[in-house]
Amino acid sequence: MGGKVHIERATEKELDKLAELYLKGYVGLEEYSYTHPEDVKAYMRWLWRRDQKGIFVAKEGEKIVGFVAGDADWFSKRERKKVGAVHEIVVDPDRRGLGIGKALMERILDYFRESGLDTVELWVGDENERALRFYKSLGFKEKDRYNYWIRMTKPL
Repeated sequence: MGGKVHIERATEKELDKLAELYLKGYVGLEEYSYTHPEDVKAYMRWLWRRDQKGIFVAKEGEKIVGFVAGDADWFSKRERKKVGAVHEIVVDPDRRGLGIGKALMERILDYFRESGLDTVELWVGDENERALRFYKSLGFKEKDRYNYWIRMTKPL
């Protein structure tokens, strides 16, 4: 990752930039994403309303090169308790493989621990091989499936 990337909490004024990065990050994986810019902007606002303290950006200088959006107030019906939910993680395709995604995940997991949670869950598309490998490398385990989504969890 180098010394140039730092992670900080997102600000509301950065949401449009996150929407742009989201669209860039999901090229080739459109079946798992929103594809219309206005829908993505609405999704970013929904994430912000859910838990604005749970959105972190990775920056090189002032340029956002990745983000993670989590929710420390998510009730998991399958776990039957409140868990940390990772709703979104996106790294600029030009910056992948440099440790940015791992640093973002470490930050959101710390946030969930700081919030008193003991479990994190996420959903990933069943053919998103890169993401599946990434989550497994971080200790996430597949729990169940719904249509083409895989639910993964990890104890904190």
